[in-house]
Amino acid sequence: MKYLTKIWWSDEDEAFVAEVPALAGCSSHGDTREEAARNIEEAMEAWLGSAKKHGDPIPAPDLATEEISRLSPLLNVSKLARLAGLNKHTLANKLRRHSPSTPQDLTVVRSV
Repeated sequence: MKYLTKIWWSDEDEAFVAEVPALAGCSSHGDTREEAARNIEEAMEAWLGSAKKHGDPIPAPDLATEEISRLSPLLNVSKLARLAGLNKHTLANKLRRHSPSTPQDLTVVRSV
């Protein structure tokens, strides 16, 4: 499963900090960006393993949601949805899930 991972330098910690926002409390650190990335992978595995072991709910991967949110000012999902004759939430779900679109949807989106 893919989850959005954020990595940044923390002056306070004097290290690169990594976190997975969808997995509450899942964070790690490292002396380099690469080390923080390796460490957060281990932390994610431990978090997910613990959740499975205890029967806790596992959040759905959020990478697509984050990317759509980040790009939405550029994409103007509302305008694309109106042009395609779709509800904006329906279009966002299609984009997030990579659902097939009808040829008409694609023609309208390409013409924008």
